[in-house]
Amino acid sequence: MAYPNYRYLAVDNTLGITYDIKNRYGSGDYLVHAAVHGGAIEPPTSQLAAYCAGSTGAYYVFEALSDLTAANLSLPPETFDEPFAVVNIGNSSRTVSWRGVEDQREAEEVAYISGLDEVLVSLITQELDAAGFVTDTPPLRFGGNDASNIANKNRNRAGVQLDLTRSLRKSFYADGDLTSAAVTNPAARMPAFFAFGDAVARACALVPLEVEAVDSQPVIRAAGVVDTSVSTAMRTPFSIDHTGAVAATTDPREQLLDRVHALVGTLPGERVMRSTYGVPTSAALFDVSADAANDQLQRAVLDAVQAWEPSATVSAIVATVNRELGMVDINVQVSRSDVPGAEQDVTRTVGVLVGGTVVSTPE
Repeated sequence: MAYPNYRYLAVDNTLGITYDIKNRYGSGDYLVHAAVHGGAIEPPTSQLAAYCAGSTGAYYVFEALSDLTAANLSLPPETFDEPFAVVNIGNSSRTVSWRGVEDQREAEEVAYISGLDEVLVSLITQELDAAGFVTDTPPLRFGGNDASNIANKNRNRAGVQLDLTRSLRKSFYADGDLTSAAVTNPAARMPAFFAFGDAVARACALVPLEVEAVDSQPVIRAAGVVDTSVSTAMRTPFSIDHTGAVAATTDPREQLLDRVHALVGTLPGERVMRSTYGVPTSAALFDVSADAANDQLQRAVLDAVQAWEPSATVSAIVATVNRELGMVDINVQVSRSDVPGAEQDVTRTVGVLVGGTVVSTPE
């Protein structure tokens, strides 16, 4: 079956069992390599995206873990709304989306290049042509120039989509083997794999990353990332709005509340690549007294907000430790430090159970 968006896909599938997500954010103005049909869906787009991103560049991969379910997990790029992809690509200045397609003509090794980022499209085309690869403009049905395509949902509202034919992708591996065992084995890569990836990487290194002026352009930020240019942000905790899309808000006050809520509701070590992000709330359950626990939590919250949310001023913290239920409740009253006289708000209550399980109660 074909799923219209990630919400429906997630209901029927399990992360780590039928599919996996690999995600690394960039910072400032950055370029992200994305493979929304990775793994067994369109091999080896995952490997190409990761190779071009290198050890430090931003990348995003959504991949099927089994050939048996791969076809069902191919979300259309125009409706691809997995939250990590929405945030990572939404924050990027430039985007290269890697896809695989069947040969449009018999045994054709062609890279179809499209997208609304005309500068990067031109640079990639030039570099691939110079490296001896065949490039072409794709059929309209590939959708690379569609504004709703995930590749075009970055800060510039313009990205690049690379559609590589099966014959071209087979030339990247020994014996043309595109099975999972082969594409995940770096030793099976042929010189064409590296030549192609290096050509794309060279083009990406030439393009400026500064965000161009775009009317009414939203910028999406993940919780814990401060940016005064934010106009739209994904809601925290993650939720789906009435249209079935990822819930978001344009209210700076709500964005601040969401970020502080995410910070207090995260235990240090839970956030990937940010090991100190969060508040060690569960430790208070084992403190010697309720007063000591309250003092410890207040200090921990203040330190965390100062470190991760400098745009927030904390005016009050109320922490309640219920040892019988094994739960900590925290209310934090904050205001925006960047807006003098800004109205104060109270975050949603954050509860932490024994063992570190976070539960949240609406305001």
